[in-house]
Amino acid sequence: MNVTLEDLRDEWQRKLGTTSEMIRDDWMERHRERIRKSPAFGAFEMIVWIATLAMLGHFLATHAEQPALFATAFVLDAWVIAMGAIALRQQQALRALDYGLPVIELQAKVEAIRISRIRTFNWGFLTGQVVWWIPFAVVVFAALTGVDLWQSPGFVVFAAWNLAFGLAFIPLSIWVARSFGPRLSKLKAVRYFVDSIAGRDIAQARVFLEKLRRFDSAPA
Repeated sequence: MNVTLEDLRDEWQRKLGTTSEMIRDDWMERHRERIRKSPAFGAFEMIVWIATLAMLGHFLATHAEQPALFATAFVLDAWVIAMGAIALRQQQALRALDYGLPVIELQAKVEAIRISRIRTFNWGFLTGQVVWWIPFAVVVFAALTGVDLWQSPGFVVFAAWNLAFGLAFIPLSIWVARSFGPRLSKLKAVRYFVDSIAGRDIAQARVFLEKLRRFDSAPA
């Protein structure tokens, strides 16, 4: 059997292609494992979330006959449930990524999840500074002392002013972000802070996909 130079070249290219595919698959598997071990909504966050829901649920059950306290705790409970559910959904979206897709498409999907997380943080912060000030103080004070602050003289007026300032802060913050955000985003410290908000798993995914893009575009 005669083996030509073309046969040797084809066999060598086939082996190179197989090796490259194996390296790529190994990268993907190790990346999936890193994502699994460093979730944005990890074990500690899950424990805190469940414990908070349990405490608020107990408060709601024991104050069902006090409408003001019940409504206050209900607002807190709804906020906690919503933020946790969104975080879990975003984490699941990252874990469910199909790494068999083209790298550019994967990068777009990861970037969309990153932007979604940042927006969730922004709205969580803006609404949380309303929810986690007066309502939180009312619920904690009632749970610890049994005193309903809504019945205290002058507290309703004080709470109304705080609520008004908190609501006014939301459009002001949005305006500042839209007006100065593009300029501030050029600063390295700001970019690092934004990436920290998005989560370590998102940062790892972006780094991995950039390496994969360079690997795929490298000449054979």
